[in-house]
Amino acid sequence: MNQELFFNGYIERIANKFNLEKPFAFEILAIAAILDLSFDEVFALVSTIENGSGSHDGGFDGIYLEEDEEESALHIFQIKFSKNIGDNELSKFITDYQNLFVYGNTLELPLNSKVSAALQTYQALVVSGRVIDAQLHFVFNGEKNQQNQPIFDRHSQRTAALRIYDSSDLYHQIDSLVAVHKKRKPVTFSFMAEKSNIALPNNDPQTLISFSIQNVKAVSFRLPALALCELIDKEQQINKRTDTLFSENIRGFLRYNRTNKNIRETLLSNDAGYFPFLNNGITIIAERVNIPSNMQAGYYPLEVKNPVIVNGLQTTHVIYDIYQQDKARLNGVYVVVRLYETTDNALIDKITNATNTQSPINYRDKISARRFNDYTQEIFSNAGVGYLCKRGETFDNKLSVSLQKSVHSETVLKFWYATFFEQPERAKSAKSKVLEELFDATTNKNNPLHALFNGDKNSPIYQQLLEAFWIYDFVVTQRQTQQHATDFVLFSDELLSYGIYKLLKQKCGFNSARLPDAYQTVYQTIPICITREKTLKSKNHATYSHNSFFKSARSRFHLNEILELSEDAPF
Repeated sequence: MNQELFFNGYIERIANKFNLEKPFAFEILAIAAILDLSFDEVFALVSTIENGSGSHDGGFDGIYLEEDEEESALHIFQIKFSKNIGDNELSKFITDYQNLFVYGNTLELPLNSKVSAALQTYQALVVSGRVIDAQLHFVFNGEKNQQNQPIFDRHSQRTAALRIYDSSDLYHQIDSLVAVHKKRKPVTFSFMAEKSNIALPNNDPQTLISFSIQNVKAVSFRLPALALCELIDKEQQINKRTDTLFSENIRGFLRYNRTNKNIRETLLSNDAGYFPFLNNGITIIAERVNIPSNMQAGYYPLEVKNPVIVNGLQTTHVIYDIYQQDKARLNGVYVVVRLYETTDNALIDKITNATNTQSPINYRDKISARRFNDYTQEIFSNAGVGYLCKRGETFDNKLSVSLQKSVHSETVLKFWYATFFEQPERAKSAKSKVLEELFDATTNKNNPLHALFNGDKNSPIYQQLLEAFWIYDFVVTQRQTQQHATDFVLFSDELLSYGIYKLLKQKCGFNSARLPDAYQTVYQTIPICITREKTLKSKNHATYSHNSFFKSARSRFHLNEILELSEDAPF
């Protein structure tokens, strides 16, 4: 009953806010919950709805290309407002995905501008040699039951990238996001370190490698995989969720990408006994670690308080998946554990960064806790905008919940970097690198941006971030009306924002009344830049694409030259 009331309340408000029918509003709600984006961002950047219609959408309700230098992921959504779903809907979703993103629209379906732009960007990335992790999200507004579960299981087994959500899954997803802000209840656990099976002259079986540096204890040991799963069970029992066991600084489970498939295959193969040799193990940090001085009753117990896994999230998830399906498959399987006792947040950050070499650090989470966000959130709130800097705030921030204009902090920071820092091409192509650089600026006094992002309440950064947002918001709003006139607006948010900022800067700074004129000037100039670039490409017998052009510094150079904008060092 509460679930239905919750959904109906949001669907009604979303429908009114964006002037949509209820099935479309449910799409916005579902995508926002799965991607953890604001409703405004989903409507503008992810939804395939165009002019209130879902026609020519290629069979998809949402497409989101999470593009970065390190890893890229393609999120495809099919969302049904109906209570019952059959075999045909799932088969069509998978077939539509294959037609467009596997075979390149061999059926030659007519596509609206949003879907066409997403396909062009995806194809350009693949042609450049990038591997894109496809994730297919199918959501329906009913419940899984004994009748439809076999259908879902069959499709999920055939298509590893597919995840099917019913209304309960979606409700749980939202609840988990909101629960991020709830305080973790204390967890105590004892690791029973595995003794050595190598006979030694003194008959004292080696088990632990322990030492301390200053006030930090460290211990390494071999642990049965089943014991690791018992820790996860205890976290679930005490905190009713498991993500509290993992550091916010590391990326979430990447599902079964190539690396995780290899981990699973190893654990289910005859080589499972060699797992400690084939895996880097996991790293855990705890507030307290009690290390025994010698063996106790034949065991080496390690008592810990509030353990957090800061490296090895992917390994842990794969192991726990197998544990939930068939515990017996983990008999005789061990993992190597590195355990540290510290509450020093700076050291925890360093350990997390140093040990996560395979999966990129989630700098969105790292930077969200920095002091400057508190002042920024207050400044945005005074302007009537929800500034969402932590996970789950789409459904927890007062302004967002009331469906007032909202935006995630990473979007604001990205467009600040494109405008005030004057790097639109880098903001477009390397979001995680931008966040990493700005995170460094919050603590590194040698970083030239430290004076802006160090959390000083008198820093000019707060006003700059707000102005960068208003420029971005204007560009996105204009795109809704300009998208049929020309297709470049679907690729050029960062360059458009940069050009507007530079023109306003020439006229003594930001003024919302001047936004329309500045926009029109840049909007009319970019086609000239494109023509120049096409001419250069033609002379070099190279192919032009919007996606590549707006990720290159040449787009900025062309715009500056034509509009006679100075190349100033911003800071």
